[in-house]
Amino acid sequence: MHPRVTYTATPSGTDRGAGPDGGWLCRSDMTHLMTMTAAHALDRIADWQTALRAENKSLGTIFTYSDGATRYLRWCAEADLLPMSRAALNFWIAGLLDAGSSPGTARIRQLAVRRFASCLTAGGEIAADPFPGVKAPRYEPPLVEPLTDAELRALIATCAVPDNPTTWKSRPEHALNDRRDEAIIRLMFETAIRSGELVDLRLDDLDLIGRLITIRRGKGGRGRVIPVGQATTEALLAYLDHREQHPLAASPDLWLGNRGQQFGREGLSRALRRRAARAGVQGFRAAVEARRPDLGNL
Repeated sequence: MHPRVTYTATPSGTDRGAGPDGGWLCRSDMTHLMTMTAAHALDRIADWQTALRAENKSLGTIFTYSDGATRYLRWCAEADLLPMSRAALNFWIAGLLDAGSSPGTARIRQLAVRRFASCLTAGGEIAADPFPGVKAPRYEPPLVEPLTDAELRALIATCAVPDNPTTWKSRPEHALNDRRDEAIIRLMFETAIRSGELVDLRLDDLDLIGRLITIRRGKGGRGRVIPVGQATTEALLAYLDHREQHPLAASPDLWLGNRGQQFGREGLSRALRRRAARAGVQGFRAAVEARRPDLGNL
């Protein structure tokens, strides 16, 4: 670990820091006690993750924040730049946009760095927040047309039992994927559950007799209980029947992938894109949260 050195400003406005003996050191005298190098900051990521858990942040939020800050700090290390610099942050964000990252991605990663800096400030690692007033990249959410009932039926149809049942028997992972994806599609459309909430579901969150699902950690760390209809309940039961044959059937996680793998955000994204491509539906990921239709007859 690096020694902790906190910097502040003297009344005259000159940048100085507190030396080991409690006296003042001019910036030129503190080269060997550098305020916050990228390596020093990377050492603090684990502590920040602990602080986020203590704030009851969701696992998705913790991953997003720590991933964004870590990417920035590694870039600073490679570029030999001090990370707690407005110029360095702006240069990094501009580079992301120039390289083709979406404004939404750039905004999230900039926010992660700013939240990390705020944590360092609160913990006394740095004397003041280096990024006050930094503007986020301009972002205009794309307009998304809601899916029609026909498009939703087409999505569910891609999960249907094949005309030749031997197809499932020879490739049991296909049966698992079909039953899982239908349950996911129905659940997302009926309840408007967020993708992060969906992938975090566990087996004991289901009450299929009462047709209820418990979201233990929703947005802002708040939980809730959501009802589901008959068709969605039946889709979940069908998935659970196939899930029993999975190598990870003993896992407490509700959703499982094929080839003995877990099923997370990336797996969900791939599954939805695959179903949308087969059904000929465009923009499925955005549209899935734009509409909450009645699935009773689908």
